[in-house]
Amino acid sequence: MELKSERSPALDALVEEILRRAPKVGRNELKAWRKPQRELRQLARLDYVPVMRRTLDYHTLRGIIHEARKIWPQLNREPFPIGTLDQLAAISSDLRIHLQAAPYRGPEGMALRGFYVHKTPKVLKHPLIYLNTAHHLGAVSATFMHEIGHYVTTKVTGSAGDGAHYFFNAAHHSHLVRPTELAADVLVSLAAYPEPLARKVFATRWACGLVARADRLPDRAFAQIRKYVRKSVGIDFGASLPPGQSFNYLTGMIHYAKLRWALLAEYDL
Repeated sequence: MELKSERSPALDALVEEILRRAPKVGRNELKAWRKPQRELRQLARLDYVPVMRRTLDYHTLRGIIHEARKIWPQLNREPFPIGTLDQLAAISSDLRIHLQAAPYRGPEGMALRGFYVHKTPKVLKHPLIYLNTAHHLGAVSATFMHEIGHYVTTKVTGSAGDGAHYFFNAAHHSHLVRPTELAADVLVSLAAYPEPLARKVFATRWACGLVARADRLPDRAFAQIRKYVRKSVGIDFGASLPPGQSFNYLTGMIHYAKLRWALLAEYDL
């Protein structure tokens, strides 16, 4: 399915140009994508709290959440429902964002999840989001929330950065040292694990201590999260997905869960 939202030859040409650059720009991510177990092991043992402290300014983070609630008032209060492509298009239209959603048929296309480009004087009067619909609909919805995170962050900070913000499957580890990417991931984690759920999963005795931490997920918490993802998103790791794709989605699940744990442990969000 391809959504048609204010389509024009110039816009189509821009999307194609950005997609052609993706393999070159994401060379390191493509290399990591071929060996998904490596990133999975890195993130599984990493303590997210000190990483988050170094990368994200707390007051900026609160501003981003405040701005995002103008779009989704129930952010961090109720789970963000998995939207159909038409629903995502309606949200984009309300925000005056160009949305193109179609399968990426380039080399190793499943490595790319999507991208965000802020408006430019010559070509784009409004921001642009591209979603690779070759992915599971749950993954597409998460990508959409991440790209909206760039839109919201730009409104709060006034800085859009240069060029396209690519989202690759094997880029979660690199997001931890890039403020704009980590801020976008925060919105995904708050949408996926709102506060009432996060307190049930993460606020247990093993999480208590004088120093906040979010390192190794205990087996019980991991099982709860996997069950929740299967029920709410419809992704069952290893059951119906190719091994590489299953590993990449599993890495994303761990990344967003540990980021959510860190937000609760450090900021009581």
